[in-house]
Amino acid sequence: MAKNPMQRKAQNSFLLGMLVTLLITGIIIALLVVQLTKLTNEQKEAQSHLKKAYVLAQDINSGDTVSTDKLTLKELDSTTIPANALTLAALTEKSDITDEDGNLIKKVNIISKIDLKKGTIITTDMIAEEAALAADVRKVEYNMIVLPSQLQTDKYIDIRLKLPSGKDYIVTSHKQIEIPTVDGIDSVNTIWMNLSETEILTLSCAIVESYKMPGSILYAAEYIEPGLQTAAIPTYLPDDDTLNLINQDPNCVLEAKNAIFQRNNNASIKNAVRNPVNSSLNQNAEDAIDNVIDKVEDEIKNTQEERQKYLEALGG
Repeated sequence: MAKNPMQRKAQNSFLLGMLVTLLITGIIIALLVVQLTKLTNEQKEAQSHLKKAYVLAQDINSGDTVSTDKLTLKELDSTTIPANALTLAALTEKSDITDEDGNLIKKVNIISKIDLKKGTIITTDMIAEEAALAADVRKVEYNMIVLPSQLQTDKYIDIRLKLPSGKDYIVTSHKQIEIPTVDGIDSVNTIWMNLSETEILTLSCAIVESYKMPGSILYAAEYIEPGLQTAAIPTYLPDDDTLNLINQDPNCVLEAKNAIFQRNNNASIKNAVRNPVNSSLNQNAEDAIDNVIDKVEDEIKNTQEERQKYLEALGG
């Protein structure tokens, strides 16, 4: 049956509309494919620039130990990762010293030279090796040392002896301290330190001599940037009795003995230290024993009170 002109026109218009629609749809699909391909390529390119690196999982302070539990693995743009970024393998290699058979000989603490924030990429320039604990090192408690008002756990200090004359000597240096807590409250006057046998004997001598000299102060001086600041060289020399004890003590490490005897054998150093100390001791010789007894009683009392608080906290 023949179609009239109106029907043919309508049919042609419909076909033309379908053709235009298909054309537009094709163009849209083509554009979408181009965009999708471009996005996929960009993602692949971005992924090719990603690299895993260890970043800090928490804030740490200068002098704090950098250990695996403080690091987290994160994917980052490789262009933001320094060439000297610290790897886990490098950290383990620095921390563990092994023999030829792979047996662990000793661990060396890795510390941060500066304050670092969470998320920081650790580089080899930011860390330093801290001397491993020697066999004669022990944790020792002291409550007779005058502490800075805002001293906190993990800070580094020198222990210094100031004489009534104003002369001031470093007894032991660069010691990280821990302040014991009971029920979350820091002790007011007690600190813990890791000291070698030689340092324990030397500090004990300085404590007793400070007791004998009214007006002398045994105090702590805090480091500002312990990770960057090297340990100060001790300038205090114990008396001859203590030196003899150190010399005969089999627990004292030879290296520490040599260091202190080298200072003692230098006449100018020895005279500069011991002459003012001995002079002050002689001036107070009459009351020296009584002063020591009184101070030791205070020391024992403080220790007993701290112990009692700790035991009461354990008991709830």
